[in-house]
Amino acid sequence: MVKDDSKQPLTCFKYRSGESALRCLEEGTLYFAKPGELNDALEAKFDHVDLTIYNKIVGDTLSEISQKRGGPALAFDNQGLPDLAKATEKENERFRNSCNEVGIFSAARRPNHQAMWAYYAENNQGVCFELEWSASTLEDYQLIPVEVTYTDAARVHNSGEDWRALFLDLAEKTPNATLAELQELSLEEDFRRRRGILSTARVTSIKHTDWAHEKEIRLLAPKAGARTILSTVLKKVHFIRMDGEKFGPIMQHLHLNYPQVQIVQWMIHHGTVTTSAKNMMLRSIPIKDI
Repeated sequence: MVKDDSKQPLTCFKYRSGESALRCLEEGTLYFAKPGELNDALEAKFDHVDLTIYNKIVGDTLSEISQKRGGPALAFDNQGLPDLAKATEKENERFRNSCNEVGIFSAARRPNHQAMWAYYAENNQGVCFELEWSASTLEDYQLIPVEVTYTDAARVHNSGEDWRALFLDLAEKTPNATLAELQELSLEEDFRRRRGILSTARVTSIKHTDWAHEKEIRLLAPKAGARTILSTVLKKVHFIRMDGEKFGPIMQHLHLNYPQVQIVQWMIHHGTVTTSAKNMMLRSIPIKDI
């Protein structure tokens, strides 16, 4: 099967200390962290919405589709709520546990963010990886790109909103299906998987407004851990200072093992940021010449 890479690839940036960057280059990996390993103590922390609110969304959606198709308005029967609550509680716990195991790769939108250089790249002595993710790469590694949203409101997850969005889409794509048939389709593995992905992406891409200046982009993996993917996605390495302890080894490693990667130097002068991109030429110096 030939994969379609005609879509514009996703480009993002990862600021690294010299030591971390060299390790990534040597191993050829990028690390997808668990929520609990990230620097925001509230990562993937949320409460589930009350079951009656969830059921109202489901009932209202079914009634809306019924009326659009010439049928009657429907009222949801709450008599089965106690039994449903037990099943939902177990499902919510499984969902929470799965969210805590998700792999998160955090990245920035641009390579010239002075605060990011200070926070994550040893006060300009590290480097910044420019990464390009094609559609086929995302598919091969089962990665989901998401934009982080920032809020100071309480985090209450309503999976009914995700169910509604997917159910309305299902109804639109199968206009001849009855309401009962649509409900049967919503119980199938594909629908449940898509709903799980959508819900997981939402709860693992919310941060407090204190972090909003980072304007973070994320790639989500089913499980945390290192992925041997760097040679596929690394396009440029940006730097500012050359006096970092690992700068020389990084440049030498790029020259020997990543010859296709371009080197970009940024210069900051009285608040003005300029850049120059070039293919850096390195050579080994014979012992007799030293």
